[in-house]
Amino acid sequence: MLKPNFFIVGAPKSGTTALYEYLKQHPQVYFPNQKEICYLCSDLTIRTPHLTEGEYLSYYAEATNQNAVGDGFVLHLLSKDAAKEIKAFNPDAKIIIMLRNPVQMVHSFHSQLVFNGDEPLDDFEKALDAEMDRRSGTRIPAYYRCPVEAFFYTSVAKYYEQVLRYKAIFGEDKLHIVLFEDFKSNTEQEYRKILQFLQLQEVMPNSFDVINANKGVRSRTFLSFLMSPPGFIKAIGRLLFPHHTKRRTWLMDILWSLNAKNKPRNLLTKELKQRLVDMYKGDIEQLGQLLNRDLSHWLKI
Repeated sequence: MLKPNFFIVGAPKSGTTALYEYLKQHPQVYFPNQKEICYLCSDLTIRTPHLTEGEYLSYYAEATNQNAVGDGFVLHLLSKDAAKEIKAFNPDAKIIIMLRNPVQMVHSFHSQLVFNGDEPLDDFEKALDAEMDRRSGTRIPAYYRCPVEAFFYTSVAKYYEQVLRYKAIFGEDKLHIVLFEDFKSNTEQEYRKILQFLQLQEVMPNSFDVINANKGVRSRTFLSFLMSPPGFIKAIGRLLFPHHTKRRTWLMDILWSLNAKNKPRNLLTKELKQRLVDMYKGDIEQLGQLLNRDLSHWLKI
């Protein structure tokens, strides 16, 4: 069985889903239908038991002779253990990191968690203010599917130490970093660079359509049902649509898409923008030095 040899490790809401969808169309690439599989990150806190290696590799059972076999779990970047666990799992693995202005990213990430039903606090500023309580183990949502650490918004968007960790473990030749703004403004050019990094033929996707735009839910009641269905529904679901199967992924994708609608994010106030810029300023400056890239435009209000 082939196992993953490249990892799109994050950051969230930085173009990773678009890249996943584009690469899935490439004849030399295999991705499972489920992008977010939490396995090589044992330090992250999840509600369900961590996958065994066999359960994880079962997602890749249909991979055949593809040159590049991918994993797209975006909280691998946040995890403090993922880099070394990925290295131990596959010493030759290649790493792709996609980074977005942290102020934009963390706002968008909060909106995604709200849509997913993980984050009950619709108001972004209130969710930020809840972080300290959540770090101490209180005010954790009753139902969530993401790791608890996803609610630590301050940490999620502090990239410097995250990137440094991967750079130290994998080195320059196994690491490819993409800035969201470059990927958005010149998608084809950045995609070609990624194909070169993965040593793949220059085969383009059918289109470079926008993927994973901001969404809202049509029905909060239906969302609650999806997050916590009645016991007899769970029992039937486990029987007909077992975990770690394609048909379960197919069913959940349909149900979530039925409850989704395109919805612009609420704009940040100037005061909240300033708070975020102040929060991330030092980290942005360190990251710019690490990447040898001027990121001062990320500090503008």
